[in-house]
Amino acid sequence: MTPDEKLESVLKRQTRFAELIHVQSCDSTQDLAAQEPAGGNEMSGDAVFWADHQIQGRGRQQRYWDDEAGLDLAVTLRVTTKLSNPVALPAALPVAVLQACEPIAGQSLRIKWPNDVYAHDRKLSGVLIDRDTARPDTYRIGVGINANRTKFEGALADIGTSLALLSGKQQDRHALVLALATRVDAMVAAIEHSDLREHEALFRERLGLLNERVEVHARETVVGTLTAIDFANLVLDERITVPLAIVRSLRRAP
Repeated sequence: MTPDEKLESVLKRQTRFAELIHVQSCDSTQDLAAQEPAGGNEMSGDAVFWADHQIQGRGRQQRYWDDEAGLDLAVTLRVTTKLSNPVALPAALPVAVLQACEPIAGQSLRIKWPNDVYAHDRKLSGVLIDRDTARPDTYRIGVGINANRTKFEGALADIGTSLALLSGKQQDRHALVLALATRVDAMVAAIEHSDLREHEALFRERLGLLNERVEVHARETVVGTLTAIDFANLVLDERITVPLAIVRSLRRAP
């Protein structure tokens, strides 16, 4: 069996992802996951779409996601499920990425709202979630992880890091895909069963802003002490509740 065939076999046995599509390059794994199968058949089930290089990788708010061909990880995990609280996904999924990467990095990682995973002050990963407008129970979870790159240029020159730099060794990307798919599968299951207490506790800890004075950019800019936060809302000064779905930026107040 090839490495891809072995990975697909393990994914089928251990996760909800029954198919692995691994291509050398594509415009975006999000777009690849959105395509109709050949022949116009219905979309296949939950699957992992992996490209060695994205030509037009997308981040949040139409930003560009940069990857190093053959070194980094660019995947989209397509999930179809009925969720009573899909608003939990944007906060929950970076936690799943952190859980997948942290044992490999060998150190504590942190979450930067809304969708990034950092090691100290350097960016390791980003998450993008698209909901299929034609099939509202289908979600495309895009994840970019700096895996084996050891040099960064451009916008990432001063803020980028990778699992190779953090761990001191090159990483098996097939093993990384499996770790990521396993954690995303478990997080989606936790959302399905409304079993989020431990995940929300980790989210609060790794966000690192609880009881800090923060600046929140939503429909308007609000400043106050962050007294509570979960996967749905944040609370300032024990009285101002803001849905996370409308929060564009959350940071320490200057």
